Amino acid sequence: MDVNDLGLDINHCFSGNILLFYAFDFGDEIDLNTIKQKGILDPLEVPLSSYFKNYRVPYSFKMMESCASIDEKKGNITGTGCVLSKLYHFGVLSLCYQIPFNEKFDDLKLKLIEVKRKFDMTSEVDARNVFNKISSRLKKPRFYNLKSDYFAIQVNPLPEKIMPEDFKDLYGAKIASLLRLEVKPLSDYQIDQILSSSTGYYGQDLIIIDSKAAFVYDNEYFEPLEFFESSNVQMLELQYYDHLIDDRLTYFYGQQSHRVPFLAYLPLMGERFDSPISRLANLKVDISVITEQLENSVKMTGDAYYLNFYALLVEKLYLRDWRDSINRKLRIVQDLNTIYQDRLDTIHEEMLTVVIIVLIAFEAFMAFIR
Repeated sequence: MDVNDLGLDINHCFSGNILLFYAFDFGDEIDLNTIKQKGILDPLEVPLSSYFKNYRVPYSFKMMESCASIDEKKGNITGTGCVLSKLYHFGVLSLCYQIPFNEKFDDLKLKLIEVKRKFDMTSEVDARNVFNKISSRLKKPRFYNLKSDYFAIQVNPLPEKIMPEDFKDLYGAKIASLLRLEVKPLSDYQIDQILSSSTGYYGQDLIIIDSKAAFVYDNEYFEPLEFFESSNVQMLELQYYDHLIDDRLTYFYGQQSHRVPFLAYLPLMGERFDSPISRLANLKVDISVITEQLENSVKMTGDAYYLNFYALLVEKLYLRDWRDSINRKLRIVQDLNTIYQDRLDTIHEEMLTVVIIVLIAFEAFMAFIR
């Protein structure tokens, strides 16, 4: 397919938005109720999505310089700068920036590289300002434990009715280089691999998903934006917990010995002893709860399109691989805890046996004295 066959100019300027997603882990937990009640951050009304479970809704608020508004009828966001900012109860701040453009594909790549470099720093400044305001409402506050980012290029459809496959044939190589931020042309294999992870709904729209970026050929993009934002938060938390378990296990294995104090062996006192193994077990419970909430936050029943769309995101962001890694390490923690508890139980039984033998011997001795 040639550009001239469709009456298009190869130097055509595309309009749309650059969408940048950032997530920061601030601590173990955020007291959202106090933040709401005291008005520490100005609330922002965001419509609840029908594709997400809304029993633990994040707190959406306005950034100081934000002038964005959500157009539910058109399915997009108007405005520029930080258009979405959310706090999650498990200690995460999520930011989304929108920057409009009207560029040719070749110029858009250079603009994107410059814009992303700028907002990588801007996001940290904004995150620091939010952290300073809410740090007293954080459990184990720290700026910041981990950061995750993702970006999407939203392009408004051309007036000409071009089928998605024809659009990929015409601009696929440029789109692939754009998503990878590569100045040099990519190989045909890489281009085909990137373009294969695509989906669409009406026949005129197109979404291409890659590991660090996505391309949206549609002027209604609010719902995909929510999935990008949520997936970026999931990726952050899964990476954070994976690293956290690694650190705890490394520390545990690095100890020369794991001698247990005598009090831990006593049947009634042992429950009060806080051992490294018990701390690992408590960590396992905390991580299991949060990862379960993250995994089940999206409800896809009855919508084949968004089910496929979300499945592509999970695959490309390696969310399932991160979950599997965490689950494997949690099973190690469970095994360690089981072995440790069995050891204590055995010692408790032996001590009780010794006590019984001593009592019997004492009774026999007293009987002999009498």
